[in-house]
Amino acid sequence: MKKALFLFVVGVLSFVSASAQSAPPFYVSPRGGVCDTVYNKVDVSASYPGGVEEMYYFFHKNLDPKYANELHPNITSKRIMVKLLVSNEGKILDQKVLVKVSPEVDSAVLNVIKKFPAMVPGQVKGRKICSYYIVALNFLN
Repeated sequence: MKKALFLFVVGVLSFVSASAQSAPPFYVSPRGGVCDTVYNKVDVSASYPGGVEEMYYFFHKNLDPKYANELHPNITSKRIMVKLLVSNEGKILDQKVLVKVSPEVDSAVLNVIKKFPAMVPGQVKGRKICSYYIVALNFLN
């Protein structure tokens, strides 16, 4: 009886171990990239290379001029916020508009984000990880 119980427990543990190893990752991007865990609390946040000022410069260069001329880092009457999922390699795996301005502006901003260079990934205990980054852009009108 003890031998049968032992074999049963070993069998169950083997099954659980095998299924845990073949479990699908948390997020698989259609653009390529996988995140097995997405961290909300990080030691170092993901960031745009060169910082927020460089990101605004990138938007000024790449955003449609009719929207780029209204872009301002400090003054706001309208704000768009986009949540990016950044992989441990710095790839943007997903993007979602959290606060919308208008369908036209939202679409223009998302198109520019698709052109972003590789981001600087977030870190936990010195290890690069998948995490979120919020892009917040202020428009004058």
